[in-house]
Amino acid sequence: MCGRPGVHVLTSGRALCAGCFQRLGQQTGAGSAMVQGEDVGSAVARAITTGHYAGAVAADRAYQRRLRAKLDRTEGFWRRLWVRVVG
Repeated sequence: MCGRPGVHVLTSGRALCAGCFQRLGQQTGAGSAMVQGEDVGSAVARAITTGHYAGAVAADRAYQRRLRAKLDRTEGFWRRLWVRVVG
């Protein structure tokens, strides 16, 4: 949308940067609130929370990918167990 490299890939295959991804989440949250007949204040609140939730989920996915990569590089049962428990 903005021309910056995309780090979040949607199910459609389109890649969005972090800002556009959060903005899309916010617009989706506001739109769903308005469709349900909520007032403008509730729509704004849902937009903010949906945008932050999208960012939190994306950060967790990135953490899980890094942890999986670290596990793949680690050899040995006890070392892999240590990576799983401690990180």
